Amino acid sequence: MAPNRRLPLSGHRAGLMLAVLLGFAIASPLATAGESPSRGIGYGLALGYGYGVAPRDKQRGRDVEDVRTLAIEPYLRMPLRTFGDRENWYHGQLEGLVQASILVELEPRSGAAGGGVLGLRYLIGEEARLRAYVEGGLGVGDLGFNLESQDNGVSFFVHTSLGVRYAISPNFSLIGSVLWQHISNANSHPPNLGIDTVGFRLGVEIQ
Repeated sequence: MAPNRRLPLSGHRAGLMLAVLLGFAIASPLATAGESPSRGIGYGLALGYGYGVAPRDKQRGRDVEDVRTLAIEPYLRMPLRTFGDRENWYHGQLEGLVQASILVELEPRSGAAGGGVLGLRYLIGEEARLRAYVEGGLGVGDLGFNLESQDNGVSFFVHTSLGVRYAISPNFSLIGSVLWQHISNANSHPPNLGIDTVGFRLGVEIQ
């Protein structure tokens, strides 16, 4: 089958605009619920790498397993709610994320993908210089990897990650995480074996 050569143009722009609008829509009312966190909107930029894996039999030996990506992810983060207190094991802070996801395909071909992602991050424990977190996100965008086993076009982006944030100062932090990312079009336009990658993100955040 000849690879679909459509380039990612309008799809990821529409996805990003939708994500931004929805993000601000849900963040405003949620930020007033429960205990109000002490800090406002922050900004971040993460860079990373993704290595293709094949968790399902149908992906093995196909080009989706050979995918290698460079990720560029600018984002906004918004405090939503603090849960528990210092006496509770689940004490932590929930943040909302509005993220642009730009993926540059390094292997097996040359391509790109882009979209908008809405996410949630839970910072574990009380505020400290070093703090662990868990994160998840869902978004939509446009895929242009030109693969034989995954069609180009409008696709969904899903990720989960585990990470740490290290505060250099009250207004500047470093972050690092390991993550799994899945890209699929939900069988809306085959072929759709799905692209699964594991990798890492390293970045900076400012308040």
